Amino acid sequence: MSPSTAPEIFRRLADNLSNVSEEGFLHQLVKSLAAILEVDHAAIEHVDRQLGMATTLAGWSHGAYTKIVRYSLAGTPCQQVVDLSRYVIACQACQQFASDQRLSALKVEGYLGCAVTGPDGGFLGVIALMHASPLALPPYADDVLRIAATLAGAEMARQATESEINNRLQNKRQALQRMGQYNEALLTTINEQQRFQRAVVKVATAVSAKSGETFLHQLTTHMAEALSADVGFIALLDKKDPDIAHTLTLYVNGQCQDNFAYYLPGVPCHKVIVEQECIVHEGAAIMLPAETNGALSWVNGYVGRRLDDSHGQPLGLIGVMFKAPLADVDVVRNVLQLFAARAASELERQQDEVRIRQLAFCDADTHLPNRTAFMRHITRVLADTKISDVSLLLLDLNQFKEINDTAGHDLGDLVLKAVAKRLATALKNGEYLARLGGDEFVVVCPQRGLESAFDIAQRLCDSIAQPFMVGQHVFELSVGIGISQYPHHAQTPLELLKHADIAMYRAKRQKLPICIFKPWMGRVVAEQLHIAKRLASAIADKQLSLHFQPQIALHSGELIGAEALCRWHDDELGEVSPGTFIPIAEERGMIVALGSWVIEEACKQLAEWRDQGLLMPGQLAINIAAQQFEEEDLVTTILERCRDFGIEASQLSLEITESGIMDNPEKAIAMTTLLKSKGLGLAIDDFGTGYSSLAYLKRFTVDKIKIDISFVRDMLTCDNDRAIVATIIAMANTLGLDTIAEGIESHHQNTALLSMGCTQGQGYYFDRPLPAEQFMQRWLR
Repeated sequence: MSPSTAPEIFRRLADNLSNVSEEGFLHQLVKSLAAILEVDHAAIEHVDRQLGMATTLAGWSHGAYTKIVRYSLAGTPCQQVVDLSRYVIACQACQQFASDQRLSALKVEGYLGCAVTGPDGGFLGVIALMHASPLALPPYADDVLRIAATLAGAEMARQATESEINNRLQNKRQALQRMGQYNEALLTTINEQQRFQRAVVKVATAVSAKSGETFLHQLTTHMAEALSADVGFIALLDKKDPDIAHTLTLYVNGQCQDNFAYYLPGVPCHKVIVEQECIVHEGAAIMLPAETNGALSWVNGYVGRRLDDSHGQPLGLIGVMFKAPLADVDVVRNVLQLFAARAASELERQQDEVRIRQLAFCDADTHLPNRTAFMRHITRVLADTKISDVSLLLLDLNQFKEINDTAGHDLGDLVLKAVAKRLATALKNGEYLARLGGDEFVVVCPQRGLESAFDIAQRLCDSIAQPFMVGQHVFELSVGIGISQYPHHAQTPLELLKHADIAMYRAKRQKLPICIFKPWMGRVVAEQLHIAKRLASAIADKQLSLHFQPQIALHSGELIGAEALCRWHDDELGEVSPGTFIPIAEERGMIVALGSWVIEEACKQLAEWRDQGLLMPGQLAINIAAQQFEEEDLVTTILERCRDFGIEASQLSLEITESGIMDNPEKAIAMTTLLKSKGLGLAIDDFGTGYSSLAYLKRFTVDKIKIDISFVRDMLTCDNDRAIVATIIAMANTLGLDTIAEGIESHHQNTALLSMGCTQGQGYYFDRPLPAEQFMQRWLR
């Protein structure tokens, strides 16, 4: 499978370019680009703008390297890249550039070209991507091409410098040969030049197949050997303090020495950084850094050159030192220039690789390790035979969705950053924190038992207990934490994470801050998953049914409406309780589809009763879940189903839970107003359990309040419940709303509710929920 996210793409690019193939760096680069960006052809081309010609330095087409080709720029998309720096044609490239024989031969439909510049900013050539079908690149193609162009430019500059020096040496050699027949001494010089040229060629080829630290060490040794230098070194500027340099490689008399940091001002290296080059013919030892502690007191000659990145900014420096005073400075300068170009290219490549890997393994918002980094880390930890126990803590923030919904995702990202900082501060050495995505974090604790892991979890809970102040906003958050342990709960990283997820899920369902995984939890989740799969099929195949429970006027006992209730009989599971499958539908994202089916089936049933000459008094009540209430097309869906079956919207009443309305009160006010304007009846279900305020309640455009069964059930034996019921009825009457009590099971309850002022009710005292046919026979005839 091809990579589809930024971290995967950048990680693959870094891996591909870490080991250069025998064909060379540019060949490896075009091969990597074609594979990662999924194009048929990729090429890196040198452009001579004066001659109007392009030369393919490296090409990859249909899984193989291509030959070097030279062609005229006129009438080609490459000319557009030269003029515009970047040129894209998504399709019909052949037709638009009919004279371009290469495009025709390859049957190119899509083309993208970007300019390649050298370290000095000068234009060098083009990277071209071509495809036999319309071009559709991954989202991060521009970032990949930018990095590729930088690397290609550095390599092309190195090759140009190498070629120039080789030509210069060749000319010197030829001149010396012509003079050699007259002067035997000059023949010795020829031999020296030949030896020197062989050394340069050896360097150019030997180091091209290496990268990273090995490359820099090999380059330094070959540089010292080629110049017969006693000291060779490469140093990198400190990122925080440009007056400090750190040696990356240091060879003295062919032996690798320990690296060290040194102060630049007052030493030749400082002049290199300021003026790009420094030459000391004799007596350099007295100018060397004090940090050398006199180890190089014998040095006389010094030549250093600055290493610049592709934007011309200093990266560091490269240099050689000699025991003897300098003689042939020009030769040393020219060769050092070759090595400097190659070293600068490699250092920038390493920095790009660090940035690439940071993108691949670091979360952009919190700067914590991301999911990929976490999986690498936990895999290494579990593979360590010295570690006997590992606890994994999975954290999920509560109430975070409300922050994103009400304050916006930008502010939500700042809150996540603040959360990450507090969590990190709460941890100790050896406790590893990563962000998995969204509002989920994970902590790995090697050599921690369950008791210790619980203490760590409590520490994390405490760390975010205080409100977060972000800008002008204050947010309160809590967290649900699931804990699993290796090897007691799981043997692999994925199992460990899965079981921590199960424990975290249970903590959130039970409104607990912390939950430790138990094996039976896995069995429960497996059962729920099985039910969820069966339920998804039942919804898709419309294998559920509606039952109808009558709603009664308490003073007369007459039918004033009914509530439609979903029922499910499964061939394998038998009768599944709504208390079981409704929460699963909500948690698994199926509640909207289920609710839509209920709306359609309710409208269909009303139409069937109408066609049989039966009319149900009042309204048919339909339960609307909070997630369904959030849907923008809820009103449209209801009205369309009414039109489909030829019924009036006023024949339906929607029952919305109090907690569902209070998730987003302002939106709920607008939605209830809209629904009411379309003729639909509205009731607040489970009233008394959702902590709504009177300030909002009086603004909701609803008809009635439904008193929750939990209060009705014990109202005759519990004074508190009786007081709550009486208060709800009095409040509803004050606001001009009807009240309907659910769960009435006895005559005494019915009488008590009537005496308090409740006008409507439903429950087993009147009838159970009935299939459509039975309901019709009992209540509609």
